[in-house]
Amino acid sequence: MGSGPPGGGPGPATNETAPPAGARSGGTMRTRDLERIRDGLLAERDRVQRIIARHAKAIQHADDQTGDGAGKAHSNHMADQGSDEIQYETMIHLAGAETDHLFDIEEALAKLENGTYGRCEEGDHAIAVERLMAVPTARLCIACQEKREKMSA
Repeated sequence: MGSGPPGGGPGPATNETAPPAGARSGGTMRTRDLERIRDGLLAERDRVQRIIARHAKAIQHADDQTGDGAGKAHSNHMADQGSDEIQYETMIHLAGAETDHLFDIEEALAKLENGTYGRCEEGDHAIAVERLMAVPTARLCIACQEKREKMSA
């Protein structure tokens, strides 16, 4: 699959990987960079899991208050009912966003394990170390990300 060490494959995650010619990068991926990224991803995963658990608890509490599973509190005033519904919908949205983020973290950790971390999913070349340090869940290099954003604009 694309460029890698002699013999094929992307190579183990602990190897230094020089970016291909023309790729935007200011360095190579070193073992200590990978360890730092992995540690950061594990800490972020723990943080996100705690947030999701809090959202789930709040959503369950709202559902328990009403007994209808819709999280709509039985307020005496229509404005309060509207506020309650907006708050409930916001909790649902935030829980979904955090769940998506958790999925991205798990994907990055899996790539670290199987040696494919730091490869652009569209161009199959190295993602700049600086980008991965800033956005450890990045799936695309900056050039491919910009191309995707232009196409969806």
